[in-house]
Amino acid sequence: MNIPSILNDVIGPVMRGPSSSHSAAAVRIGKIGRELMGSELKKVTVRFDINGSLPTTWISQGSDMGLAGGLLGFDPDDERLVRYKLEMQKANLEVNCIAGDFADPHPNTYNLTLKNDQEEHTLVAISTGGGMIEVTKIDGLPVSFYGDCHALIIWTTGTPSSLLDLLHHAGCKVFSSDSGEESLVFATRLTVFDADLLENIVHHRAVTGTRPISPVLPILTTSESMVPFTTGLEMENYGTKKGISDLADLALHYEASRGGIAQDEVLRKTLHLVDVIEKSILQGLQGTHFKDRILGFQSGKYAAKVRGGKMLNLGVLDQAIPYVTALMENKSAMGVIVAAPTAGSCGGLPGTVMAVADMMNLDREAKARGLLAAGVIGALIATKSTFSAEICGCQAECGVASGMIAAAMVSMMGGDYRSSLSAASMALQNIFGMVCDPVASRVEVPCLGKNILAASNGASCANLALAGYDHVVPFDEVVEAMDKVGRALPHELRCTALGGLSVTPASKKIEKKLLSEQAADNYKK
Repeated sequence: MNIPSILNDVIGPVMRGPSSSHSAAAVRIGKIGRELMGSELKKVTVRFDINGSLPTTWISQGSDMGLAGGLLGFDPDDERLVRYKLEMQKANLEVNCIAGDFADPHPNTYNLTLKNDQEEHTLVAISTGGGMIEVTKIDGLPVSFYGDCHALIIWTTGTPSSLLDLLHHAGCKVFSSDSGEESLVFATRLTVFDADLLENIVHHRAVTGTRPISPVLPILTTSESMVPFTTGLEMENYGTKKGISDLADLALHYEASRGGIAQDEVLRKTLHLVDVIEKSILQGLQGTHFKDRILGFQSGKYAAKVRGGKMLNLGVLDQAIPYVTALMENKSAMGVIVAAPTAGSCGGLPGTVMAVADMMNLDREAKARGLLAAGVIGALIATKSTFSAEICGCQAECGVASGMIAAAMVSMMGGDYRSSLSAASMALQNIFGMVCDPVASRVEVPCLGKNILAASNGASCANLALAGYDHVVPFDEVVEAMDKVGRALPHELRCTALGGLSVTPASKKIEKKLLSEQAADNYKK
């Protein structure tokens, strides 16, 4: 089982693109495919199931951009992603797509065939939500690789027990097949494959070739990786046992245990995310421009109207709404953002945490602690559910974000973790059944409104919890029920652009206009 990490799964990745599950995840899948080919690539064929989300969102939500970027060796926040087509031409890389009835069990499945002049390999991977991935097959061999550790592909003649013994003795998890003359072994290790171990593997009589695969996640799984709790109830018991009342402190305990790193290092990494978020807000408020988008610059308009006294007084939301909008606008302009917990919900949580902190004159560390408090709630949700709109609709993105916001606001106001859990429970109860139906297949409308809704719901439920309102249903039970509701949503309302607002006449008109503009630009080039 993959143990969620706050800095892998919840607050992150740092990225460009409209969707973390499409753009950032595709980058990571592409990078693994590149290393499978020894960084030498000529042609890649991508096959995806017609019943999944990719046929209708492949281009509009950045899967094509992300995969190409990863195949070229780019990171999820690389500025060259914006001009990925030009970079593909410079590298003589050809990527073709085929949609068909492949009976893929997951809606975000990438079936890749990778070729160069000397070799051909296949790779199957899924985007599991929020930029997270799992490689499930390499050259037909079933594997399980999340990109959170070191890996080695080994081609052999047969699978002799002496080689398997060598790998097991070195602490490797081994996947192997024996298909006759040529066999494949895939080994993962929590520490790097050192020179002596590699030499023993390479010179084994049955080994015909090897290729290392690097981790693609910032927090690695180590031999010490474990977490002190996986549910709200377990967190309550842990807090009582350790005498910890602050949710941010519990988050530090969780992530330090998960990553095998010091709590100071967790805080340092989170402070970096604060800097990225604040820069992104500033860029959004100054105005962003990008041709392939629906919405223009709006965040500055709101702030100006508030200053002019032309708006209803919404208190903290009057600070949060421009921040939330600025982050979403920067995302849509291909600026760098922090997916929290996803790119489609990148505005709600970060924008609200920064707005509240600014109104309270809190420092960078307080902002980081607010993100961590939200993050540990997200990690508990990810353990039992998903951040994937393709699985559970937008309740898995903006809905979950509102629960994280509620918990963070309580923590930032000095409430204890029990009140944070109560706030999260109430906020999540309010978002059951939230669908994902992007207009023109872009992650803008109604996504912006749902991010603002997440801020409103989260802030309101934080105050309800601080006032002592009864949440009635425990957090863990709410998460379980929420997951069941999300999975019961129709396929058309889970980020496929096949239902809801996606198929309205207005949506189709906008989509046609954007496609026409793209075609005109391509013709000019």
